[in-house]
Amino acid sequence: MTLPLEDDSRPPYVQVADYLRRQIQSGELGPGDKVPSSRELQGKFGLASATVQNAFRLLKSEGLIYSVQGRGSFIRRPAPESDAAAEGAGGISLAGDAAGSTADARYIRLSQEVADLRRDVASMRETLVVALELIQRLKDQTLGEDA
Repeated sequence: MTLPLEDDSRPPYVQVADYLRRQIQSGELGPGDKVPSSRELQGKFGLASATVQNAFRLLKSEGLIYSVQGRGSFIRRPAPESDAAAEGAGGISLAGDAAGSTADARYIRLSQEVADLRRDVASMRETLVVALELIQRLKDQTLGEDA
């Protein structure tokens, strides 16, 4: 599959971002799903790494995805749109002046990001515990063979 580079005057990174945005909006990619890797997208569209990274950067700035170093990029949960949902996410209402609404929306987005990071850290902690248990078993086996 290729992007319609000849038919579309927008920069390729914007086209890649739109492709991913459509997958998110259609439900093909849902909250928590891993975004195709940079390498996959480079191969699929025949683009340079920097082009795909720029698309990721654009989607991150829009709050649609987040990245975990060494694990990839993932779809972020959508921010609550109603005042009631916003109040449930920290007692802050999105109603009011534009500056307050922007700050409130940022607070909610950052709160979600912190929750996502906590979940990722918990998952990494579980993986580390399993790895340490395996290392201990191997060490015990090696010591048993030496005896």
